[in-house]
Amino acid sequence: MMIPEKLPSKIDKIDVYSGEQALGILTHGSVYHYQPTQSQRYVSLTMTKKNLDGYSSGALHPIFSQNLPEGFNRRYISEKLARYARVNDMYLLALQGEQGIGLLAYHSELNLSEAESISLDEILRYKSKEPLFPRLLEKYYLRNTLAGVQPKVSLPRTNRTLEQKDLIVKSFDEEFPLLTVNEFVCMEAARYCGLNPPKVYLSESLEVFVVERFDKIDDAGKEVRMGYEDFTTLLKKPNHPDAKYSGSYETLLKATHLYTNSHEEVRKMYQYIVFNCLIGNGDAHLKNFALQYTPDMNHIFVSPPFDITHTLIYDTIDNKMALKLANSKVFPDKAHLLRIAESKTFKIRDAEAIIDQMAESIQMYLRDSDEVMLFRGLRESIEKSVSRVMSSTYSRKPYRHDKKRKYE
Repeated sequence: MMIPEKLPSKIDKIDVYSGEQALGILTHGSVYHYQPTQSQRYVSLTMTKKNLDGYSSGALHPIFSQNLPEGFNRRYISEKLARYARVNDMYLLALQGEQGIGLLAYHSELNLSEAESISLDEILRYKSKEPLFPRLLEKYYLRNTLAGVQPKVSLPRTNRTLEQKDLIVKSFDEEFPLLTVNEFVCMEAARYCGLNPPKVYLSESLEVFVVERFDKIDDAGKEVRMGYEDFTTLLKKPNHPDAKYSGSYETLLKATHLYTNSHEEVRKMYQYIVFNCLIGNGDAHLKNFALQYTPDMNHIFVSPPFDITHTLIYDTIDNKMALKLANSKVFPDKAHLLRIAESKTFKIRDAEAIIDQMAESIQMYLRDSDEVMLFRGLRESIEKSVSRVMSSTYSRKPYRHDKKRKYE
Protein backbone atom coordinates (compact mmCIF):
# COMPACT_ATOMS: atom_id res chain seq x y z
CA MET A 1 0.00 0.00 0.00
CA MET A 2 1.07 3.60 -0.62
CA ILE A 3 2.33 5.40 2.46
CA PRO A 4 0.02 8.23 3.56
CA GLU A 5 2.59 10.97 2.86
CA LYS A 6 2.28 10.30 -0.88
CA LEU A 7 -1.48 10.56 -1.00
CA PRO A 8 -3.06 13.64 -2.63
CA SER A 9 -4.49 16.11 -0.10
CA LYS A 10 -7.88 16.23 -1.80
CA ILE A 11 -9.85 14.75 -4.71
CA ASP A 12 -12.11 16.98 -6.84
CA LYS A 13 -12.29 14.96 -10.09
CA ILE A 14 -12.87 11.25 -10.76
CA ASP A 15 -13.17 9.38 -14.06
CA VAL A 16 -15.92 6.78 -13.82
CA TYR A 17 -15.37 3.50 -15.66
CA SER A 18 -17.11 0.19 -16.22
CA GLY A 19 -14.38 -2.31 -16.92
CA GLU A 20 -12.19 -0.74 -19.61
CA GLN A 21 -14.92 1.62 -20.84
CA ALA A 22 -14.98 5.23 -19.67
CA LEU A 23 -18.52 6.25 -18.73
CA GLY A 24 -18.18 9.83 -17.53
CA ILE A 25 -16.54 12.34 -15.21
CA LEU A 26 -17.56 13.15 -11.65
CA THR A 27 -16.49 16.52 -10.24
CA HIS A 28 -17.08 18.35 -6.97
CA GLY A 29 -17.09 22.12 -6.66
CA SER A 30 -20.08 24.04 -5.36
CA VAL A 31 -22.12 20.95 -6.33
CA TYR A 32 -21.47 17.38 -7.40
CA HIS A 33 -21.71 17.00 -11.16
CA TYR A 34 -21.62 13.80 -13.20
CA GLN A 35 -21.05 14.30 -16.91
CA PRO A 36 -21.51 11.26 -19.20
CA THR A 37 -18.88 11.13 -21.94
CA GLN A 38 -20.67 8.52 -24.08
CA SER A 39 -24.28 7.47 -24.68
CA GLN A 40 -23.98 3.68 -25.02
CA ARG A 41 -23.78 2.77 -21.33
CA TYR A 42 -25.57 4.24 -18.32
CA VAL A 43 -23.98 4.68 -14.93
CA SER A 44 -27.15 3.70 -13.07
CA LEU A 45 -30.64 2.33 -13.58
CA THR A 46 -31.82 5.68 -12.21
CA MET A 47 -29.72 7.84 -14.57
CA THR A 48 -30.77 6.90 -18.10
CA LYS A 49 -31.04 10.10 -20.09
CA LYS A 50 -30.80 9.41 -23.81
CA ASN A 51 -28.50 12.39 -24.39
CA LEU A 52 -25.30 13.63 -22.77
CA ASP A 53 -26.94 16.07 -20.39
CA GLY A 54 -25.16 15.91 -17.06
CA TYR A 55 -26.51 15.38 -13.54
CA SER A 56 -25.89 18.00 -10.84
CA SER A 57 -26.70 17.48 -7.17
CA GLY A 58 -26.04 19.18 -3.86
CA ALA A 59 -25.19 15.79 -2.37
CA LEU A 60 -23.24 12.96 -3.97
CA HIS A 61 -25.47 11.04 -6.39
CA PRO A 62 -26.99 7.86 -4.85
CA ILE A 63 -25.24 5.48 -7.27
CA PHE A 64 -21.86 6.78 -6.08
CA SER A 65 -22.70 7.19 -2.39
CA GLN A 66 -24.29 3.75 -1.93
CA ASN A 67 -20.96 2.00 -1.31
CA LEU A 68 -19.40 4.63 0.94
CA PRO A 69 -18.49 3.44 4.44
CA GLU A 70 -20.35 4.59 7.52
CA GLY A 71 -19.69 4.36 11.22
CA PHE A 72 -16.58 2.45 12.29
CA ASN A 73 -14.84 2.10 8.91
CA ARG A 74 -15.37 5.73 7.93
CA ARG A 75 -14.03 6.97 11.28
CA TYR A 76 -11.04 4.63 11.07
CA ILE A 77 -10.03 5.78 7.57
CA SER A 78 -10.60 9.45 8.38
CA GLU A 79 -8.50 9.26 11.55
CA LYS A 80 -5.66 7.39 9.82
CA LEU A 81 -5.44 9.98 7.02
CA ALA A 82 -6.31 13.12 8.98
CA ARG A 83 -2.72 14.48 8.81
CA TYR A 84 -2.42 13.94 5.07
CA ALA A 85 -5.77 14.46 3.35
CA ARG A 86 -9.26 15.90 3.54
CA VAL A 87 -11.27 12.68 3.65
CA ASN A 88 -14.72 13.45 2.26
CA ASP A 89 -17.11 11.50 0.03
CA MET A 90 -15.02 12.13 -3.09
CA TYR A 91 -11.86 10.93 -1.36
CA LEU A 92 -13.54 7.76 -0.13
CA LEU A 93 -14.86 7.12 -3.63
CA ALA A 94 -11.37 7.49 -5.07
CA LEU A 95 -10.07 5.05 -2.46
CA GLN A 96 -12.53 2.45 -3.77
CA GLY A 97 -10.77 2.45 -7.11
CA GLU A 98 -11.78 -0.80 -8.80
CA GLN A 99 -12.69 -2.59 -5.55
CA GLY A 100 -16.22 -1.23 -5.04
CA ILE A 101 -19.26 -3.48 -5.15
CA GLY A 102 -20.80 -3.53 -8.64
CA LEU A 103 -19.70 -2.49 -12.12
CA LEU A 104 -18.25 0.93 -11.46
CA ALA A 105 -14.57 1.78 -11.03
CA TYR A 106 -13.11 5.14 -10.09
CA HIS A 107 -9.87 6.50 -11.58
CA SER A 108 -8.22 9.58 -10.08
CA GLU A 109 -4.81 10.99 -9.23
CA LEU A 110 -4.80 8.64 -6.27
CA ASN A 111 -2.85 5.51 -7.23
CA LEU A 112 -2.56 2.74 -4.67
CA SER A 113 -0.25 -0.23 -4.86
CA GLU A 114 -1.78 -3.65 -4.41
CA ALA A 115 -1.56 -5.21 -0.96
CA GLU A 116 -0.61 -8.85 -0.72
CA SER A 117 -3.64 -11.06 -0.28
CA ILE A 118 -4.24 -13.53 2.51
CA SER A 119 -5.80 -16.93 1.94
CA LEU A 120 -9.17 -17.98 3.28
CA ASP A 121 -7.57 -20.90 5.10
CA GLU A 122 -5.19 -18.55 6.92
CA ILE A 123 -8.14 -16.47 8.09
CA LEU A 124 -10.28 -19.37 9.26
CA ARG A 125 -7.46 -21.19 11.08
CA TYR A 126 -5.66 -18.16 12.49
CA LYS A 127 -4.19 -18.76 15.94
CA SER A 128 -2.31 -16.06 17.83
CA LYS A 129 -2.52 -14.04 21.02
CA GLU A 130 -2.87 -10.97 18.80
CA PRO A 131 -6.41 -10.70 17.31
CA LEU A 132 -6.63 -11.12 13.54
CA PHE A 133 -9.16 -8.43 12.64
CA PRO A 134 -7.10 -5.38 13.74
CA ARG A 135 -4.20 -6.71 11.67
CA LEU A 136 -6.41 -7.05 8.60
CA LEU A 137 -7.85 -3.60 9.16
CA GLU A 138 -4.42 -2.00 9.37
CA LYS A 139 -3.22 -3.82 6.26
CA TYR A 140 -6.20 -3.11 4.01
CA TYR A 141 -7.78 0.12 5.30
CA LEU A 142 -6.86 2.15 2.20
CA ARG A 143 -9.01 -0.19 0.10
CA ASN A 144 -11.63 -0.73 2.76
CA THR A 145 -14.37 1.68 1.69
CA LEU A 146 -17.25 -0.75 2.12
CA ALA A 147 -20.82 0.36 2.80
CA GLY A 148 -22.27 -0.17 6.24
CA VAL A 149 -21.37 0.63 9.83
CA GLN A 150 -20.24 -2.82 11.00
CA PRO A 151 -16.44 -3.33 11.27
CA LYS A 152 -15.42 -5.11 8.06
CA VAL A 153 -12.53 -5.55 5.66
CA SER A 154 -12.52 -6.22 1.92
CA LEU A 155 -9.91 -8.71 0.73
CA PRO A 156 -9.33 -8.76 -3.05
CA ARG A 157 -7.87 -11.89 -4.52
CA THR A 158 -4.50 -11.80 -6.27
CA ASN A 159 -2.77 -14.05 -8.80
CA ARG A 160 -1.56 -16.13 -5.85
CA THR A 161 -5.12 -17.11 -4.97
CA LEU A 162 -7.00 -17.34 -8.24
CA GLU A 163 -9.13 -20.16 -6.86
CA GLN A 164 -10.30 -17.86 -4.06
CA LYS A 165 -13.11 -15.36 -4.54
CA ASP A 166 -12.95 -11.79 -3.28
CA LEU A 167 -13.90 -11.84 0.39
CA ILE A 168 -15.47 -9.57 2.97
CA VAL A 169 -14.38 -10.21 6.56
CA LYS A 170 -16.47 -8.99 9.51
CA SER A 171 -15.86 -8.91 13.23
CA PHE A 172 -17.85 -7.80 16.30
CA ASP A 173 -17.51 -5.62 19.37
CA GLU A 174 -18.50 -5.89 23.03
CA GLU A 175 -21.96 -4.39 22.46
CA PHE A 176 -22.90 -7.12 19.99
CA PRO A 177 -21.14 -10.28 21.17
CA LEU A 178 -20.73 -13.20 18.78
CA LEU A 179 -22.31 -11.28 15.92
CA THR A 180 -20.13 -13.46 13.70
CA VAL A 181 -21.93 -16.61 14.87
CA ASN A 182 -25.27 -14.85 14.63
CA GLU A 183 -24.79 -13.84 10.98
CA PHE A 184 -23.36 -17.23 10.02
CA VAL A 185 -26.41 -19.01 11.48
CA CYS A 186 -28.88 -16.65 9.80
CA MET A 187 -27.18 -16.91 6.42
CA GLU A 188 -27.03 -20.69 6.63
CA ALA A 189 -30.69 -20.76 7.63
CA ALA A 190 -31.39 -18.75 4.46
CA ARG A 191 -29.47 -21.34 2.47
CA TYR A 192 -31.49 -24.13 4.10
CA CYS A 193 -34.64 -22.28 3.01
CA GLY A 194 -33.44 -22.31 -0.61
CA LEU A 195 -32.66 -18.57 -0.85
CA ASN A 196 -29.13 -19.13 -2.25
CA PRO A 197 -27.05 -16.64 -0.25
CA PRO A 198 -23.34 -16.26 -1.04
CA LYS A 199 -20.99 -18.76 0.56
CA VAL A 200 -20.07 -17.90 4.15
CA TYR A 201 -17.48 -19.10 6.66
CA LEU A 202 -16.91 -18.85 10.41
CA SER A 203 -13.38 -18.81 11.80
CA GLU A 204 -12.35 -21.45 14.32
CA SER A 205 -11.80 -18.71 16.90
CA LEU A 206 -15.28 -17.25 16.17
CA GLU A 207 -13.53 -13.88 15.83
CA VAL A 208 -14.47 -13.32 12.19
CA PHE A 209 -17.25 -14.10 9.74
CA VAL A 210 -16.32 -14.30 6.06
CA VAL A 211 -18.63 -13.92 3.06
CA GLU A 212 -17.76 -14.29 -0.62
CA ARG A 213 -18.57 -11.33 -2.84
CA PHE A 214 -21.40 -12.06 -5.24
CA ASP A 215 -21.03 -9.14 -7.68
CA LYS A 216 -18.25 -10.97 -9.51
CA ILE A 217 -18.84 -14.25 -11.32
CA ASP A 218 -16.54 -16.59 -13.20
CA ASP A 219 -17.51 -17.23 -16.82
CA ALA A 220 -15.25 -19.80 -18.48
CA GLY A 221 -12.32 -18.67 -16.35
CA LYS A 222 -12.96 -14.98 -16.96
CA GLU A 223 -14.18 -12.65 -14.24
CA VAL A 224 -17.41 -10.83 -15.09
CA ARG A 225 -18.72 -8.07 -12.85
CA MET A 226 -22.42 -7.51 -12.33
CA GLY A 227 -24.09 -4.17 -11.78
CA TYR A 228 -25.36 -3.61 -8.26
CA GLU A 229 -27.75 -1.01 -6.85
CA ASP A 230 -29.30 -1.11 -3.40
CA PHE A 231 -32.75 0.28 -2.77
CA THR A 232 -31.58 3.59 -1.33
CA THR A 233 -30.22 4.22 -4.80
CA LEU A 234 -33.15 2.72 -6.70
CA LEU A 235 -35.64 4.76 -4.67
CA LYS A 236 -33.42 7.87 -5.03
CA LYS A 237 -33.08 8.37 -1.30
CA PRO A 238 -30.85 11.20 -0.01
CA ASN A 239 -27.31 10.53 1.13
CA HIS A 240 -28.26 10.53 4.83
CA PRO A 241 -27.80 7.79 7.48
CA ASP A 242 -31.52 7.71 8.32
CA ALA A 243 -32.66 7.39 4.70
CA LYS A 244 -32.20 3.61 4.66
CA TYR A 245 -34.83 3.33 7.41
CA SER A 246 -37.50 5.32 5.56
CA GLY A 247 -39.89 3.26 3.49
CA SER A 248 -41.83 0.03 3.56
CA TYR A 249 -41.52 -3.58 2.50
CA GLU A 250 -44.52 -3.05 0.23
CA THR A 251 -42.47 -0.40 -1.61
CA LEU A 252 -39.63 -2.90 -2.02
CA LEU A 253 -41.99 -5.28 -3.79
CA LYS A 254 -43.46 -2.57 -6.03
CA ALA A 255 -40.01 -1.20 -6.95
CA THR A 256 -38.78 -4.71 -7.74
CA HIS A 257 -41.72 -5.16 -10.11
CA LEU A 258 -41.07 -1.75 -11.68
CA TYR A 259 -37.38 -2.36 -12.40
CA THR A 260 -37.45 -6.06 -13.31
CA ASN A 261 -40.96 -6.47 -14.77
CA SER A 262 -40.68 -10.05 -13.54
CA HIS A 263 -43.16 -11.90 -11.35
CA GLU A 264 -40.44 -14.38 -10.41
CA GLU A 265 -38.15 -11.61 -9.13
CA VAL A 266 -41.03 -10.09 -7.13
CA ARG A 267 -41.68 -13.52 -5.64
CA LYS A 268 -37.99 -13.79 -4.71
CA MET A 269 -38.10 -10.41 -2.96
CA TYR A 270 -41.23 -11.53 -1.12
CA GLN A 271 -39.37 -14.60 0.10
CA TYR A 272 -36.56 -12.40 1.44
CA ILE A 273 -39.03 -10.21 3.32
CA VAL A 274 -40.79 -13.24 4.82
CA PHE A 275 -37.46 -14.76 5.87
CA ASN A 276 -36.24 -11.56 7.55
CA CYS A 277 -39.50 -11.27 9.49
CA LEU A 278 -39.38 -14.90 10.60
CA ILE A 279 -35.70 -14.88 11.56
CA GLY A 280 -36.17 -11.72 13.62
CA ASN A 281 -33.95 -9.33 11.67
CA GLY A 282 -34.83 -5.81 12.80
CA ASP A 283 -32.14 -4.26 10.62
CA ALA A 284 -33.40 -5.33 7.18
CA HIS A 285 -33.26 -1.79 5.79
CA LEU A 286 -33.15 -0.47 2.23
CA LYS A 287 -29.39 -0.92 1.83
CA ASN A 288 -29.71 -4.62 2.68
CA PHE A 289 -31.80 -5.33 -0.43
CA ALA A 290 -30.48 -4.79 -3.95
CA LEU A 291 -30.89 -5.48 -7.64
CA GLN A 292 -28.12 -6.72 -9.90
CA TYR A 293 -27.81 -6.61 -13.66
CA THR A 294 -25.63 -7.56 -16.58
CA PRO A 295 -23.27 -4.86 -17.96
CA ASP A 296 -25.74 -4.05 -20.77
CA MET A 297 -28.59 -3.72 -18.20
CA ASN A 298 -30.76 -6.10 -20.26
CA HIS A 299 -31.10 -8.63 -17.42
CA ILE A 300 -32.09 -7.21 -14.04
CA PHE A 301 -32.58 -9.49 -11.05
CA VAL A 302 -32.77 -9.52 -7.25
CA SER A 303 -29.39 -9.98 -5.58
CA PRO A 304 -28.71 -12.88 -3.20
CA PRO A 305 -29.66 -12.20 0.44
CA PHE A 306 -26.93 -10.68 2.62
CA ASP A 307 -26.30 -8.90 5.96
CA ILE A 308 -28.88 -10.96 7.85
CA THR A 309 -28.74 -11.17 11.64
CA HIS A 310 -31.17 -11.99 14.44
CA THR A 311 -31.25 -8.59 16.15
CA LEU A 312 -33.91 -9.43 18.75
CA ILE A 313 -31.37 -11.13 21.01
CA TYR A 314 -29.50 -7.88 21.70
CA ASP A 315 -30.92 -5.77 24.54
CA THR A 316 -29.47 -2.53 23.18
CA ILE A 317 -31.53 -2.76 19.97
CA ASP A 318 -35.28 -2.18 19.92
CA ASN A 319 -37.58 -5.03 18.91
CA LYS A 320 -39.02 -3.33 15.84
CA MET A 321 -38.38 -3.69 12.12
CA ALA A 322 -36.22 -1.38 10.05
CA LEU A 323 -39.00 -0.59 7.57
CA LYS A 324 -42.77 -0.42 7.81
CA LEU A 325 -45.09 -3.26 6.87
CA ALA A 326 -48.84 -2.55 6.86
CA ASN A 327 -47.98 0.95 8.16
CA SER A 328 -46.23 -0.37 11.27
CA LYS A 329 -42.71 -1.32 12.33
CA VAL A 330 -43.99 -4.03 14.66
CA PHE A 331 -43.00 -7.49 13.42
CA PRO A 332 -45.98 -8.88 11.47
CA ASP A 333 -47.98 -12.04 11.94
CA LYS A 334 -48.77 -14.45 9.12
CA ALA A 335 -51.99 -12.64 8.18
CA HIS A 336 -50.14 -9.40 7.48
CA LEU A 337 -47.48 -11.18 5.44
CA LEU A 338 -50.24 -12.71 3.33
CA ARG A 339 -51.79 -9.30 2.81
CA ILE A 340 -48.68 -7.73 1.24
CA ALA A 341 -48.45 -10.60 -1.28
CA GLU A 342 -51.07 -8.85 -3.42
CA SER A 343 -51.16 -5.46 -5.10
CA LYS A 344 -52.66 -3.88 -8.21
CA THR A 345 -49.67 -5.00 -10.27
CA PHE A 346 -48.73 -8.44 -8.86
CA LYS A 347 -49.97 -11.37 -6.79
CA ILE A 348 -47.86 -14.03 -5.06
CA ARG A 349 -50.20 -16.98 -5.49
CA ASP A 350 -48.28 -19.38 -3.24
CA ALA A 351 -47.67 -16.87 -0.45
CA GLU A 352 -49.06 -19.08 2.31
CA ALA A 353 -46.96 -22.04 1.20
CA ILE A 354 -43.86 -19.81 1.15
CA ILE A 355 -44.47 -18.67 4.74
CA ASP A 356 -45.28 -22.15 6.08
CA GLN A 357 -42.37 -23.87 4.35
CA MET A 358 -39.90 -21.18 5.38
CA ALA A 359 -40.98 -21.28 9.03
CA GLU A 360 -40.63 -25.06 9.06
CA SER A 361 -37.24 -24.95 7.31
CA ILE A 362 -35.81 -22.42 9.78
CA GLN A 363 -36.89 -24.60 12.71
CA MET A 364 -35.44 -27.71 11.06
CA TYR A 365 -32.14 -25.94 10.42
CA LEU A 366 -31.93 -24.78 14.04
CA ARG A 367 -32.43 -28.36 15.25
CA ASP A 368 -29.60 -29.59 12.99
CA SER A 369 -27.14 -26.70 13.39
CA ASP A 370 -24.05 -27.08 15.54
CA GLU A 371 -23.08 -23.43 15.14
CA VAL A 372 -26.29 -22.08 16.69
CA MET A 373 -25.25 -23.69 19.98
CA LEU A 374 -22.08 -21.53 20.04
CA PHE A 375 -24.22 -18.50 20.98
CA ARG A 376 -26.16 -19.19 24.15
CA GLY A 377 -29.86 -18.45 23.76
CA LEU A 378 -29.70 -17.82 19.98
CA ARG A 379 -31.68 -20.90 19.01
CA GLU A 380 -34.46 -20.23 21.52
CA SER A 381 -34.66 -16.55 20.55
CA ILE A 382 -35.01 -17.31 16.83
CA GLU A 383 -37.57 -20.04 17.52
CA LYS A 384 -39.58 -17.53 19.54
CA SER A 385 -39.43 -15.08 16.63
CA VAL A 386 -40.72 -17.70 14.19
CA SER A 387 -43.55 -18.70 16.52
CA ARG A 388 -44.58 -15.09 17.06
CA VAL A 389 -44.85 -14.36 13.34
CA MET A 390 -46.79 -17.56 12.72
CA SER A 391 -49.33 -16.63 15.40
CA SER A 392 -52.65 -15.36 14.06
CA THR A 393 -53.39 -13.41 17.24
CA TYR A 394 -50.25 -11.29 17.48
CA SER A 395 -51.15 -7.69 18.40
CA ARG A 396 -49.88 -4.88 16.19
CA LYS A 397 -49.79 -1.17 16.98
CA PRO A 398 -48.51 1.75 14.90
CA TYR A 399 -44.91 2.52 15.79
CA ARG A 400 -42.54 5.40 15.24
CA HIS A 401 -38.88 4.40 15.35
CA ASP A 402 -36.79 6.52 17.68
CA LYS A 403 -34.45 4.02 19.33
CA LYS A 404 -31.02 2.80 18.56
CA ARG A 405 -30.27 0.82 15.43
CA LYS A 406 -27.58 -1.78 14.98
CA TYR A 407 -24.04 -0.30 15.15
CA GLU A 408 -25.15 3.33 15.45
